[in-house]
Amino acid sequence: MFRAVWALCGDRGVAEDATQEAFARALERWRRLRDRPWAGAWVTTTAMNFARRALRRRPKPSTTAREDPADLDASIDLWRGIRGLPVRQQEAVVLYYVLDLPVADVAQAMGCEQGTVKAHLARARGALRVAMEEARDDR
Repeated sequence: MFRAVWALCGDRGVAEDATQEAFARALERWRRLRDRPWAGAWVTTTAMNFARRALRRRPKPSTTAREDPADLDASIDLWRGIRGLPVRQQEAVVLYYVLDLPVADVAQAMGCEQGTVKAHLARARGALRVAMEEARDDR
């Protein structure tokens, strides 16, 4: 779960805090959660929501601080592209590709239908394809 939140937000400290908070909240509710098949998805969603709220509270970095060095490798370009996606697409990408969850579990974690998850993934792949081509052309 930590890796998924870290991949989503790109900030190790926020990911650590979000993971700890999600497990603490799960412990508080353990009597209700322990027998539920969706408990893992609940904890993951709680961690991602906590990370999103924490990132919203931070001041935005200046545009001059966002200048990318010319020698970025493809992995860094990819994660920057993912962070540039809409939040729901980011969640779908992280849950499906990073955590390797099946579409049904991603849908349950995101609280939507499987078709919606597939649409988010398709749009994300299209946007990432364009972002990666632009990054390659900029080099």
